[in-house]
Amino acid sequence: MGKKITALVLMLVMVCTLIAGNKLTVLADSGVVRNTIFTSMSDMKAKLGANSNVDWSEVYLTEPENAYWTFADQKKPDSTVLTIDIAKNTYRSLEMLLDNGYSLDYNTLAAYCAEYLEKKEGVPDSFYNIMSNCLNNPYLLNKPKATVTATTYNGRDYSKVFDASYYAAAYPNVAASVGNDPAELLRDFVEKGINSGRVGNASFNVNTYAAQVDAEVLNNKSNSSAYKALGAGAAAPLGVYSYSLANYYGRYLGHYNSLAADSGNSSEAAPEKDTSTSAAKTVTGTYTEGSTISVYTGENISSAVANQRPIAIMIPTDSTAQPSYGIGLADILYEIMEEGGISRQMAIIPNWKGYSRLGNVRSCRLYYIAAAREWDPILIHFGGVAYMKGTINAADINNISGTYEYGTGGKAPGAGYFFRTSDRNAPHNAYISSEGIEKACAKLGYQTSLRQGYYNAKHFTFANGVNDLSQYPSAQSASRIDLSSVFAYTKTSLDYDASSGLYKKNLHGKAQVDAVTGKQLTFANVVVQNTAWQQMDKKGYLGFNMVDTTHDGWFCTKGKAIHVTWKKTSDYAPTVYYDDSGNEVQFNRGKTYIAVAQDGKAVKFN
Repeated sequence: MGKKITALVLMLVMVCTLIAGNKLTVLADSGVVRNTIFTSMSDMKAKLGANSNVDWSEVYLTEPENAYWTFADQKKPDSTVLTIDIAKNTYRSLEMLLDNGYSLDYNTLAAYCAEYLEKKEGVPDSFYNIMSNCLNNPYLLNKPKATVTATTYNGRDYSKVFDASYYAAAYPNVAASVGNDPAELLRDFVEKGINSGRVGNASFNVNTYAAQVDAEVLNNKSNSSAYKALGAGAAAPLGVYSYSLANYYGRYLGHYNSLAADSGNSSEAAPEKDTSTSAAKTVTGTYTEGSTISVYTGENISSAVANQRPIAIMIPTDSTAQPSYGIGLADILYEIMEEGGISRQMAIIPNWKGYSRLGNVRSCRLYYIAAAREWDPILIHFGGVAYMKGTINAADINNISGTYEYGTGGKAPGAGYFFRTSDRNAPHNAYISSEGIEKACAKLGYQTSLRQGYYNAKHFTFANGVNDLSQYPSAQSASRIDLSSVFAYTKTSLDYDASSGLYKKNLHGKAQVDAVTGKQLTFANVVVQNTAWQQMDKKGYLGFNMVDTTHDGWFCTKGKAIHVTWKKTSDYAPTVYYDDSGNEVQFNRGKTYIAVAQDGKAVKFN
């Protein structure tokens, strides 16, 4: 079985890197000629056993190569293990190939997936789902054509670089072949035109952009710690972002925003800086928010709070752990199921300073990180699970953990700033103070002000005045939101209070209160977010697909509820909610509670 897994890993690398044509790179002053791709299994095996810097250092690789380079263990090529990290990186590499229109034969992978699912007794887990996503690549052999509109190609918006009228006029032979349908013209541009050097509109010159990017890549690599570690006499770095023009388009359009941060393969700890376009992820320091209208609640706040990163603190729902300290400060409160048939909460708190006791604090799960990222918080948790490895310790995540950050390993950043009390039994007695958070951030070098490139100035669209949903004839009465089918242990529910215009939250059949104030938690908006999920293993650990564009849910406010769909397109992108007419839902100003519900578990309205 071990040899079969090893062979599969090698096959995955080959499949995700096999491209048409063979390009060679001559490294300056070294005389070394190296393939930019693996062309055979024997070549891959040979490279696995190599220790040459020109074979393995990221300063001599293009960005698509860097996306998969950590698959291989140079020291133990025969003990390579197929893990969820490898699967994720395989898929992220495929994202870069998606822009190139290559035809890949995944028959072997398809057969493996079928065998794997059979061994899982028909229950798909996270690994299987990622592999299935790879198989759904529209460029695979014997797969249907890509879905194309006048401006989008498989859901990716090309309007910034493509104008159908311009393209048809500039290339009349193309128009004569495919017609004047904007969608078919865009299909030709993406699948053939880009790498043939055709221009999509009058305003974007990909060659000029590529020259800027390559100059920046060379500069970054020349000043990187990886290059300096090679010592005097090392060949000059490779100042090439990609050998495919399609990848420059993908970079410009923001297709790979989370690639460098998640893959762990960038030459520096932080995601790549890109000053050429606002579409791509950039990190250039502090962002200054000029508005004093909260992005969380739509209400007036001070400039100091507006420019402060929030915390995202993990808080339990266990009956013996109630009440929690500071949970009422949450402008956004998530509740999601975890293993053992119990839910957990994550409180997004922007105004977190000045409190002596916050929590109690419990462990995190991988899907909470996906939910947290769009708010770019400082994540406060007490450990986690092995599935978080590679994400919780990624360069873009700032976390403070009371123990090993992913449960089975990792660091314990800021652990010394947690404290336990004697009024409750462990594990329900771990807390942290605002002062402890500030000291931990100072020690760990975490930025407490808004981070350029991660902060989003808009999440919800807030109504001018009051949105009572009266404009929707299909709106249901929702004076009580019963989530007992979603969260069976806590029997979570919310009751609408007409006098305040807010929903009051209940837990275990009684009011859920903040231990600091003694007041019941209240929310202006309630979202039920139906989400694809899977059981990860026999221990019952769950996975939720928090980045999605196909799922629905409910939006509740002012005692009514409407059906919605939600979309989140990347790690740091906001989750956006739309009504059945495709219009963005207007939230009322105030706090929001988000119940992430497993598909198949229905909410009830009274």
